[in-house]
Amino acid sequence: MSELSKRILIAVFGIPLILLLTYLGNWYFFILILIISSLAQWEFYNIQKNKDISPQIVMGLAGGILLLTCIQIKNYTFAASSILLILLIILTAEMFRKYKNVSTNIGVTILGILYIPLLLGFLLFLRSFFDKKFTDFNNPGFTFILFLFAAIWICDTFAYFFGKKYGKHKLFKKVSPNKTIEGAVAGLVGSTAVFIIANVSGLLPYSIHSAILLGMIIGIAGQVGDLIESWFKRDAGVKDSSDILPGHGGILDRFDSLLFISPVIFILIYFIIN
Repeated sequence: MSELSKRILIAVFGIPLILLLTYLGNWYFFILILIISSLAQWEFYNIQKNKDISPQIVMGLAGGILLLTCIQIKNYTFAASSILLILLIILTAEMFRKYKNVSTNIGVTILGILYIPLLLGFLLFLRSFFDKKFTDFNNPGFTFILFLFAAIWICDTFAYFFGKKYGKHKLFKKVSPNKTIEGAVAGLVGSTAVFIIANVSGLLPYSIHSAILLGMIIGIAGQVGDLIESWFKRDAGVKDSSDILPGHGGILDRFDSLLFISPVIFILIYFIIN
């Protein structure tokens, strides 16, 4: 089977499942985020082994699952206490392991919790926030997340094809040699267009100015998130975070933009636009 066929097959089964769980919301959406987070975190820890780093994978995953669960049930005091306990366990457990690079092992384990489950957890905040605030709209949380996913996909698609055809100036050569400024601009235009369409169609409960701002921030933050994950992979000397998705690479490869976008958009909406 060709790489293109594998990509299409994964998309045919994966996209409807993601949309269904997002539409159902609540614990179904939580399960989706939990699966994405845990698999991406596992990939992140495994690529670190290429650098002779031995993170505490089990404790890191446990910390991520616990953090996301606390966010879902909105028990933030328990979340803070749990993360503190996990930190103490990670520090103590390292003494009983037979690996060198102690500080790096501990640091990468904690980084895995902060970089993936914590950042993805803001998507749970966003879904819940829209459902509670905009009750006059039909399933507003799903609608916003849907446009968010669409903006990310359009941004990636525009950046790839425009960059491949018209790209001449490197965006950040030492991190990702194939990405170009022309592609990045095209991606920014694409993500902004998605939210303008959402506003014009009456599906986004914000002004046209807010819609443009959201689209632009998604285009910028998404591409920064992609560059950060590329930098992790380049530093570890790997092309993909894993081969769990034939033709697509790993889970972290597919959702790296979302990691950076989720907290940025939450801050923008919660503290500025509203």
